[in-house]
Amino acid sequence: MKKILILLIIIMAPVLSIYAHPHVNVNSYAHFYFDKSGLMGMYVQWVFDPLYSSQILYECDLDSNGEFSGEELAEVEDYYFSQLDQYNYYLDLAVNKRKVPLPEPVNFNAQVDHDDEVVIFTFYLPLKQEFAPGGTRLMVDFVDPSNYTAFTCVQRSLSLNGETEKVKDVVINRLGSIEFTFEER
Repeated sequence: MKKILILLIIIMAPVLSIYAHPHVNVNSYAHFYFDKSGLMGMYVQWVFDPLYSSQILYECDLDSNGEFSGEELAEVEDYYFSQLDQYNYYLDLAVNKRKVPLPEPVNFNAQVDHDDEVVIFTFYLPLKQEFAPGGTRLMVDFVDPSNYTAFTCVQRSLSLNGETEKVKDVVINRLGSIEFTFEER
């Protein structure tokens, strides 16, 4: 009987995985910074759904004032953000179709949007990709392979800061990816 149960579990496991669904929904945004040498970095913004936002507030807004003080912000970062390093912060980066290691995020912040009753995380990724002859193709993918968190890329156009870059072949997929080629102007 035990062997039959194990065999059934092995057979059904792949089938059951198709019923997985996200428990957290995140609207993701990316803003790219350029200087005279190339792409310097990417500012990322995640806007969490109201239900998950209420959980973050319940756990970390200890004085219940709807804001994160210094101590509370450290709690949000420790409990809800820093642990995501094991998942590569739900980001995949590729340069010219080659996956590249993700740099350590800096300047983490969490705030509350009282109008929409959501929590917003922001952070910066220093990327340092120099301009290359013929251009450089960058792909950013917001993804959780476990399907626990669903990312939606809601921006409709590429957000840039700089005057030395030329950008072309922009593709923004609402399912969480941004892809474009940049070169020196």
